[in-house]
Amino acid sequence: MQLIEVSVTGVRAAAITLKAPDTAMRIILFPMLHIGSAGYYHSVTARLTNCDLIVTEGISGASVTAWALTLAYRIPAHNRRLGLNVQSVDYAGLGIPVVRPDMTARQFRASWRSVPLLHRLAIWFLVPPFAVSFALLGTRRTLSRYLSTEDLPDPVEAQARQLSPQLHEALLDHRDRLLTHCLASIHEARRSDDIDVAVVYGAAHMPAVTHELLRRYGYRPRTAEWLTVVDF
Repeated sequence: MQLIEVSVTGVRAAAITLKAPDTAMRIILFPMLHIGSAGYYHSVTARLTNCDLIVTEGISGASVTAWALTLAYRIPAHNRRLGLNVQSVDYAGLGIPVVRPDMTARQFRASWRSVPLLHRLAIWFLVPPFAVSFALLGTRRTLSRYLSTEDLPDPVEAQARQLSPQLHEALLDHRDRLLTHCLASIHEARRSDDIDVAVVYGAAHMPAVTHELLRRYGYRPRTAEWLTVVDF
């Protein structure tokens, strides 16, 4: 199942509605990109107004490491030439209950310290110059080159995971487990309710969600809608 599509005309993200047999509850996946057009985030926000519960990411507490890692997209977003924005959804203004099953800053620091020092140093030294060079010289096409995402196994990701399993644990696997555990709890508590549960998370986390919901409860895609992230 394709989550993020990159074509000659631009980048699109799929909003996918999942449903399991014998359940009234629906789960709507919003695989997010953390930098995109303002219209993209307006489109996501508009669709969230029809939902009854929102599950979204966000490390709680102050984390210098998390702040530094997000420079990769926050710095380019300041370049008006690109016309892009950092992800922005006004959850408080929606008046809809929001659940954030993400790591705490303390948990993230502990997980980050488990990453080999050489790998941490490489990231510290590479992220700032990459962000600055992209902000100065990059285009929407270069930004989007590697954004395509599916819920099928990715050989490139598998190789990267083998090179640094601790890094993947810190950035993805631990957070995936927190998210899927939260969704399992919601399913057990609300599966008989006629509600829409929105999952607004980075696209890289969605394969774990689709696999776990299918394996445990039989959730399958029922409908999908493409939202334009950026045009070329």
